[in-house]
Amino acid sequence: MRKWLTSNLLRRILLAMLIVSLIPLGIIANFSLRSYTATKSDVVDQSRVDLDQKSLEGLQARTLSVANTVSAFLRERENDVRQLAVLPRTAGEYLTFARSNQARIWTITGEEKEVTFELPLYRQIAFIGTDGKPVILVSNECVQYPFSCTPVVSNYLLDMRIPANNLYQDTTYLTETLKLEPGQIYIGKPIGGYVPYERAYAGAQNRGGERYRGILHFAMPVFDSENGKRLGIVVASLELLHLIELTAHVAPANPNLLAEIDPRETDFAYLVDPRGSVLAHPRHYNIAGVDLNGIAQPPIQEQDRTDPNNLYRPGNLAQMGFIDASFPTMVEQNQTGVARTGKTLFAHPWGGRERALAYATVPYYAGQYNTPAGFGMLVMSTDGLRFHLEAQLLGKQIENRIGDLIIQLQIVGGITLVATLLLSALLSRGVAWPILRLTDAARLIEKGEWESTDLATLAKTKGSDEIASLARVFAAMATQVHTRELEYRRQVQQLQIVIDETKRERAVAEITDTDFFQDLTEKAQKMRRQRHSHPNPTTPNEPPSA
Repeated sequence: MRKWLTSNLLRRILLAMLIVSLIPLGIIANFSLRSYTATKSDVVDQSRVDLDQKSLEGLQARTLSVANTVSAFLRERENDVRQLAVLPRTAGEYLTFARSNQARIWTITGEEKEVTFELPLYRQIAFIGTDGKPVILVSNECVQYPFSCTPVVSNYLLDMRIPANNLYQDTTYLTETLKLEPGQIYIGKPIGGYVPYERAYAGAQNRGGERYRGILHFAMPVFDSENGKRLGIVVASLELLHLIELTAHVAPANPNLLAEIDPRETDFAYLVDPRGSVLAHPRHYNIAGVDLNGIAQPPIQEQDRTDPNNLYRPGNLAQMGFIDASFPTMVEQNQTGVARTGKTLFAHPWGGRERALAYATVPYYAGQYNTPAGFGMLVMSTDGLRFHLEAQLLGKQIENRIGDLIIQLQIVGGITLVATLLLSALLSRGVAWPILRLTDAARLIEKGEWESTDLATLAKTKGSDEIASLARVFAAMATQVHTRELEYRRQVQQLQIVIDETKRERAVAEITDTDFFQDLTEKAQKMRRQRHSHPNPTTPNEPPSA
């Protein structure tokens, strides 16, 4: 066994088998892996482009859908104020109207409890005379805004021409509505009280924070149906939280609406007005607002970029080009009507990760919003890495397939190696082992150790191949040689005996042919004759026998 395992023939057969089996397998594996890697690169790059385009188109379509939802919501409010204008001007009618117009709010409280409740649509409903004094005023009073609010008839009927008597000191709605013709509607600009960063609600980032509260006036002039005399105006002041609610549950990367948005994940939607000021945002401290004196809070701006509090102010995209140059461009495209059908882009905000943006004009063109910019612009923003997720998943799947292929190739290579070793062993056993036995037998014969040579086993070698035939022929030949050698030895021994006899005879002849031997022979004969002639000779001086 040791000779077989250390034989050069075994090594050569094994090497040949390994070369024949493993090298082609290695070449195939190399080409396969290179092909898979190249395909992965091409497919992933192209797929990233295609999937990103598809995702952008989906994001754009969703943006347009939500923008249309906002527009439809605002048109419904127009219908509400038209209905209000024809109601009997009594406190009871106005109170019933206020209580019947409510909408759902869905959120998570500071105690991390998901809740759904109804909040009256309007902060105030009023009929105001031409002298600026309210005749009827219903207010939405809250114990805890926005969770516990109820419309009530107010007895504080103060002159609305005085700014301090108005919500956020805004009197524009009164003066502008009194100028309108019958059937025309005034739609104001959203306005509300700014909530500082320290106490502002910010979705999951600060559930227990204070909610932004603002209003949007819808107003109509009221005329006497008989003489056409202007009697005053009706005004319905929308709670802006309902407008915020339209975007508060939209996460662009998630097809489902969420109870709350975590703005830290940079996956949210927001509204901006035609000038770029933020009207709705998951971080309420980024919504434009005024202080108690009705003065607007300064927005995020480039001149204060070194101020650590700069980003905790209201947002205005028109002034945020220092964060990303695309922001002012978006506002400009909305103002010129380019964003009406929706636009998409990838932004790289200063100090932040890449973002995929989709923006579309809110197609509400009533009153002062009858411009290409409409009511403003809806923006959906999501993390660029999350946006590329589908392409990344495809790339990961291909990488997994390549990993599986490598494992399979390793398994096949291992099986091939084991099979090669076994086949080499079997082949070499069938080739090398008989040859080794022949070699050993030849060496023993060479040494003359015929007794140690197992010619009988060689003669019984099975198989029809050349090596088996060679073993049998060798055994027969060796047997014949051994037989002849034995015969030759016997003959040599016999010959040696003859040679020895001849040598003895020749030696005797050589002795007998000498003069000395001849003379000695003659003397011996003479003595025998003398002895025969004297049968009992007496030896001289020998005493006589007794």
